[in-house]
Amino acid sequence: MKKFGALLACVAILAGFVMAQEYKVVPLGQDEWKDFTIGKYGGYLVIGTLDNPKTFNHHIAQETSSTDITGMLHAGLTEVNPITDMVEPALAKSWEISEDGLTITFYLRQGLQWSDGHPFTADDVVFTFNGVIFNEDVRTDYRDVLMVEGKLPTCEKVDDYTVRFTLPAPFRPFLRQIGGAIYPAHKLQHLSRVYNPDADPEALNSVWGVDTPPEEIVGMGPFKLKEFIPDQLVVLERNPYYWKVDPAGNKLPYLDGIKYVVAFSQDTIMLKFRNGELDVYAPRPEDIATLKAEAAQKGIKIMIDPTKPLFDTTWIAFNQDCPNEKLREYFRMVEFRRAMSHLVDRKTIIENVYLGLGVPQWSPVSMLSPFYYPDVPKYDYDPEAAARLLDQIGLIDRNGDGWRDFPDGTTFEFELNTNVGNTVREQTCQIFVADCAKVGIKVNFNPINFNALVTKLLGGQYEACLLGLTGSSEPNNGANVWRSCGGLHFWRYSECEDPTPVAKRIDELFDLGVKTYDFNEAYEYYKEFQILAADNLFLIYTVNMLFRYAYYENLQNTAGFSPLARALGFAEVLWKKNPNMVGNQVVG
Repeated sequence: MKKFGALLACVAILAGFVMAQEYKVVPLGQDEWKDFTIGKYGGYLVIGTLDNPKTFNHHIAQETSSTDITGMLHAGLTEVNPITDMVEPALAKSWEISEDGLTITFYLRQGLQWSDGHPFTADDVVFTFNGVIFNEDVRTDYRDVLMVEGKLPTCEKVDDYTVRFTLPAPFRPFLRQIGGAIYPAHKLQHLSRVYNPDADPEALNSVWGVDTPPEEIVGMGPFKLKEFIPDQLVVLERNPYYWKVDPAGNKLPYLDGIKYVVAFSQDTIMLKFRNGELDVYAPRPEDIATLKAEAAQKGIKIMIDPTKPLFDTTWIAFNQDCPNEKLREYFRMVEFRRAMSHLVDRKTIIENVYLGLGVPQWSPVSMLSPFYYPDVPKYDYDPEAAARLLDQIGLIDRNGDGWRDFPDGTTFEFELNTNVGNTVREQTCQIFVADCAKVGIKVNFNPINFNALVTKLLGGQYEACLLGLTGSSEPNNGANVWRSCGGLHFWRYSECEDPTPVAKRIDELFDLGVKTYDFNEAYEYYKEFQILAADNLFLIYTVNMLFRYAYYENLQNTAGFSPLARALGFAEVLWKKNPNMVGNQVVG
């Protein structure tokens, strides 16, 4: 068998540790980690969040209000270096790939323990994939990104520390995609019908809800759940059994834990950061001048990179399966969606909402991705063109009241939602609503709670919404959105049973894009996908925010804060000069 990829060194013997424990060393002070220093223990990282988590079950979560937290509780076989974006060993210390690329054998780190002290072995990996991820009872989007030609890989145990995957076809991003959270067999195996035929089919969907006692939630991540007070606070504490160390052999993380303060609005988060109640904050453009004026006095550091957009994308979606049949008919017309794109004044949004810290987004692939294709079709701001398209499809003002009407004479109107408290999104919606009114389209803007909006979105009970998706350098990470049967194919879930010709072609392109190891060939497939998506406007992209971040100078090892890593990509190596400080305030 042929080996691929460089492997990070493992520490076989560390002072104070058992010999068999094969830790991963984070090379602080070396190579890409040269600007990072060995830290000291203590203190909590305190951050603001707009909503409560909906679940602590990572594999069924579909919203960042949950995954921002669950991502800290778990680890995978591989991980992506938050500085280089390269795949590295994680719970697996190494791997071998067969000559034909269809068999990948992972060798696990030995001597590791779950956050409850139970040994970690190959049984946990096999259970996670066969009993959870590949289990059709479980409503997880993770299957979407592991699928090729409509098939999933197989997973088998070789011995206690060796696992083998067999792929149905070559799969270029497999090492990146296989890094999903591993679950503990000793806690959850009895809930899977793969192992226990008498188990409730819903058991693995309902386990680890927000009312679960924290000690029942077990992971391999740097932190574990300590407390959840709804509408107030989520507290994570250091996992004493975490499997990474610094070059001196000190076990990570340095922090005692992380506190997520539930604030519900960006105004509140900004106020708490200015008051020193939070350690970090991704400021809105409107906040930056205020923070700069206070920076020297309060010890605030502000990072802005006007050349780097974020991986995340923001878009407007029209529900093509809308319960309102009259709206559904028009939402399914590409001419209507093109008219709506012509009514998104991206230039004004960038100038007035983003204050110059934004760029127009046209493609479903993140601008920072090497697969990004910039020359997709663009339906830029042009109210006259929008009016002509609306006339062509029969949406005209039939009674002279200034609003366009359905053929039956009733006013054509729809509800537009975004998450309340996100002022950037709210202001973007307000500009769009005003521009729609200029051509006689009546839009009823109704911002609602984020988790409530996600529920409407996933249940197909919305009319139109403005939201965002996380992104990455690998287009296949969006397979759960773009495949016709994807778990986040929220603009037209009915395409799973009755795909349109364009949907079928996108499914084919996603298969072709992962089956080749030739970058140029893969680029051409993803280029065609981006052209189809941009021309058909299943999602109407708006503006991509440029990178900006603020934190108090008490926080150390912030050198890697970037669009790629975000802040919490470095949570395991962050440390505080004064562990008793939150922001600029000493905790009594």
